[in-house]
Amino acid sequence: MQSTPNRTSKIPRPGTMSPRVSQGSKSPQGNVSSEASKSPESPIEAPASARIHDELQIVSQLTQGLENCDWEQLQGKYTDAMEEHGRVEENLRVETAKLLEVFMAWSQTTVSQDENRALKRFKTQMQHVQHSEVNVDNKKKHYAEVVKAFQNALALLNEQLKV
Repeated sequence: MQSTPNRTSKIPRPGTMSPRVSQGSKSPQGNVSSEASKSPESPIEAPASARIHDELQIVSQLTQGLENCDWEQLQGKYTDAMEEHGRVEENLRVETAKLLEVFMAWSQTTVSQDENRALKRFKTQMQHVQHSEVNVDNKKKHYAEVVKAFQNALALLNEQLKV
């Protein structure tokens, strides 16, 4: 672990705590009993001061081991942990970018295949339409020839009847 003696820590040191909290390490029991005995008329103040006294005891118990804590070591651990998380995050970012490239290639392949299928379908439809148009033209010519043949046959019949 790296120690960083040149950097100033933003972590509050136990010695720099507020006077209220540092007074909590002392026993304020004398103050509580004197306040309770001074105002026998207001029984609400006695439980409030007892609650404050209990809170101060809890705070003093919690902060008792903080004076012996190695803050530079803790800050070094924090820095190392954050650097490790940064590396993990960068690895995830790289892996995500690779997966995105694969997805884009897959997506592009799918689009390309769809375009090829659509082009083949279009060509098939065009061939069908062209074939149908040719068939219609052939039928039209055939019917025109049939009509012409009937007209010729009628003209011959009309000439024979006149003779």
